[in-house]
Amino acid sequence: MMSTKDPLDPNSYFIRSFGCQMNVHDSEHIAGVLESAGYAPAPDAALAGLIVFNTCSVRQSAEDRVWGNLGSLGHKESGLPLVAVCGCMAERFGVEILRRAPAVNLVFGLDALDRLPGLLDRCADARMCDTGRFDSMDYEGLASKRGDHARAWVPVSHGCDNYCSYCVVPYVRGGHRSREPREIISEVQRLTADGVIEVTLLGQNVNAYGCDLAEEVDFAGLLARVAAVPGIMRVKFETSHPRDLSDDLLEVMARTPELCEYLHLPVQAGSDSVLEAMNRGYGRDYYLERVQRAREVVPGLVLSTDIMVGFPGESEKDFRDTVRLVEEVRFDSAYIFIYSRREETPAAKMEGELPAEVRSSRFAELSGVQNGITASSLEALEGRVLEVLVEGCARKGDLSRGRTRGNLVVLLPRSAAPAGALIDVRVVGAGRHALRGELVRITRHP
Repeated sequence: MMSTKDPLDPNSYFIRSFGCQMNVHDSEHIAGVLESAGYAPAPDAALAGLIVFNTCSVRQSAEDRVWGNLGSLGHKESGLPLVAVCGCMAERFGVEILRRAPAVNLVFGLDALDRLPGLLDRCADARMCDTGRFDSMDYEGLASKRGDHARAWVPVSHGCDNYCSYCVVPYVRGGHRSREPREIISEVQRLTADGVIEVTLLGQNVNAYGCDLAEEVDFAGLLARVAAVPGIMRVKFETSHPRDLSDDLLEVMARTPELCEYLHLPVQAGSDSVLEAMNRGYGRDYYLERVQRAREVVPGLVLSTDIMVGFPGESEKDFRDTVRLVEEVRFDSAYIFIYSRREETPAAKMEGELPAEVRSSRFAELSGVQNGITASSLEALEGRVLEVLVEGCARKGDLSRGRTRGNLVVLLPRSAAPAGALIDVRVVGAGRHALRGELVRITRHP
């Protein structure tokens, strides 16, 4: 009996991205390289002749999702689809992925992007692992396929030198490496020629930009150069390390109209003892001083953060200190995570790992506190007119989704404006995590 399943096109691909915006950016380059080599995107993984998993190792949950997806592929009856794995898990596990996941044909490092088509040709006959060296990664001249024509992500650095005790990033991405300013500016110029009006500069610690370059340039100076590129209307960046948040950076934000009033400043904990155990390099009072200074210098600043609960040895008092910090700072939004054990990190060897039920209870309590603050922050904007860049269709309902200069999500009728339009919106309501708006005017058509 003939199979009713359509044969897979060997020149079709599907990319699954896990993790941060850096991974999303990397996936855009993977798509660009593949399409330059003659591949075409498939509408879903089931129809693709090539499936690429661009992975994340920051939390155990992200790794578990990847292992689960790879396991569900099972043993293939034929040569298709080809399955490739890249990203942090490729750097971390390497050839072990081939052993644990029989469906995988290729494990590759992102420094191998320029030779990816050749690796795919060869791995159809013999499974391969080519992770290369993460410190030799170079995007210059690589093709890219962006999913958004008005917005783009631009890495300004790779890797990290901070070695927070819970974080695996320095071990899988290497030490901090700044891109040359001319390369970044050239990329932004190419993006504006394609119609991009908003760029988000990316790095594990963008504030450390330039510390390893011969040219005397810091992140504040780079921001000013990027904002001056003709055609750029909005510039955002993340992630900032509190220890390196300088007054110069805040003052550039305040005096440069293109720089958005948005700051993502991970605190991770509100307890000095936990911050010390995390090797964060600052204390509670220092963080509070930086927040106060940022709000003084940058009018209308929207502040978000990352917070981890359940770090090894976190006492009830430590947790209460974190709750009090959240209540004092009143972040506009926060990404709250339960501590995830990473074997390569110093934290994995620490005593006092908390029971899962304690960690879950603290997560639920802190999330409830922050959800109330976020709702209050959004409600305070009702009646205001805000600038919004329309991103596209919302996940539910006949709505479009956009973001303010402060990175807040706004939902509005889909007929109001097309994706890529820059519009003024009057806030008519607020939900738990998003605003609802009505169109006032279109200030820039896509």
